[in-house]
Amino acid sequence: MAAYEEETARPRMLNLLIGVTLMTIVIALWYLLDYYYLRESTRDVTWYPPAQGCVLLKGGCHASLGVDSSVAFALQEAHDESGTLTFEARVQGRSPQSVTVQFIGRDMNVQSRRLTLQSKGDGLFVGEGNLGLCSAHVDAWRAQVVVLSDHGLKGSWFDFDSQQPGGGTMGREDQRCL
Repeated sequence: MAAYEEETARPRMLNLLIGVTLMTIVIALWYLLDYYYLRESTRDVTWYPPAQGCVLLKGGCHASLGVDSSVAFALQEAHDESGTLTFEARVQGRSPQSVTVQFIGRDMNVQSRRLTLQSKGDGLFVGEGNLGLCSAHVDAWRAQVVVLSDHGLKGSWFDFDSQQPGGGTMGREDQRCL
């Protein structure tokens, strides 16, 4: 009895799809490697999302800045009449050179303010300022924290709301007016 051998070649379309898939995987891996390890831009900020569920005015927020670094940011109101706020950023995992914070109005046309925080050593940066954010209604704000380190500019954003003067809460549980 003769052995029956059948040679079936792969269709050309299947070979093309395999090639396209392999190229897509290589490009995606190169992009991830560049995004997390190789990018050292001092002109463009690489943005990372903040951790879910944080409330900036209740203890601060945290964000990962890539695979091996992170930033924690807190905003605290002064207890005197001056209304001065204290901003604190703690950077871990990289050698931070400077930290800047820019406050931008969400859903409104306002001028943003940029503050450079002073280094206190060991990755801690502190600054004070009066933002003058009180208004007759709740305003939505975004604090953009940008860290300049030995691996370029990396940053995250943290959202919070101001409230009306006089202690009436509008959308927030605490009594602070920023």
